[in-house]
Amino acid sequence: MVAISNKGLLLAKLTKADSKFIMKLLIVFLIFISSPVIAGSFRPMLEEFKITTEEGVLAIRPDFFVEYIHRGFDDGNATSTSDAGIITFQLATIPPQKQGYTFEIVEGEFEDRLFYEAPVTPSRFAKNKGSFTFIWLDGNSYEQEAFKIKVKVVGVSKSGALSEPQFLEVSHPGIKKPWWKRW
Repeated sequence: MVAISNKGLLLAKLTKADSKFIMKLLIVFLIFISSPVIAGSFRPMLEEFKITTEEGVLAIRPDFFVEYIHRGFDDGNATSTSDAGIITFQLATIPPQKQGYTFEIVEGEFEDRLFYEAPVTPSRFAKNKGSFTFIWLDGNSYEQEAFKIKVKVVGVSKSGALSEPQFLEVSHPGIKKPWWKRW
């Protein structure tokens, strides 16, 4: 009986002494097996614009330009966000009162849903107050098809009044398969 308790004490001493080492091994093991679960993600760049009951607030016509277009690609990492396409519209002039904007494709075809139905404003994560970034699943390949769309942008005031629309031509020539890729 004494031998059993001595063995039990020995195991207890080993477990206490090695508990930090065992925890480190467990953490490293969990990191390696959970990499697909820890996939990349984006911060929300836009938030819904809330219409209030304020009356008499007029919406100002938007003055956007296309600031940035980035196409998705395959970086070889299944858990990255490299397959995301990004379009950023920038307001040239920010109106004096806060207002939201609706974006709608009125001409041309696009491969994925790009815009929200509700009016939006930049979130606190946007690089500035006039930056509207939209993200879509562009695909993880070495080549991307060209697109050309016409986007209608309408300002929406706090009272829900709509501005005159602005129309933007948005296009990208696509990305051809590299010459060295045969398959």
